[in-house]
Amino acid sequence: MADERPLFDDDDAPVVWVADSGLFIACGRQQNNKYAALERFARRHDSTFVIPQRVYDELGGAPNRSTPGQTPIESAIDAGWVTVADEPDYTDGTVARVMDHVRTYIAASSNRNEDQIEKADTALGAIAVERLMKGDADRVCVVTTDTDAGEGVVAALTANGFEDRVRFKDGFELIDEIA
Repeated sequence: MADERPLFDDDDAPVVWVADSGLFIACGRQQNNKYAALERFARRHDSTFVIPQRVYDELGGAPNRSTPGQTPIESAIDAGWVTVADEPDYTDGTVARVMDHVRTYIAASSNRNEDQIEKADTALGAIAVERLMKGDADRVCVVTTDTDAGEGVVAALTANGFEDRVRFKDGFELIDEIA
């Protein structure tokens, strides 16, 4: 059964769920119990998982093994519980700072060069900060199976004035809690 503890201490204000490819890869095909549990979770919380275009590109190229002609991510989008975000506004100073901070954080915590960091990881931060700046929600929860990326997004948004408005949820933990 799902862990029903609130993500944020103060209320049940609207939350945007920004998700990475690892969450969907860990769930597998539409017929998989984990996939079905993630869909139930989204519907029960009247939420939509927002994915960056780069994440969609990663998932959209998967072989069509589950439903003929349809990848799991396409099925989720068609069903309305996943949406693809517009490309971030890379010219916005806050978006650029957040992306740079995420990249620097991941590089330092994973002992990699910054040019080796996946652009999809920095896009998580870009989507999160844009949603907060636009007022799409009061809070953002970043769901990824990459701890460095999740913690990096939280650190970047906190450093840019969005403290207490962002949380990281490990995708594997979320799946374990809801499946």
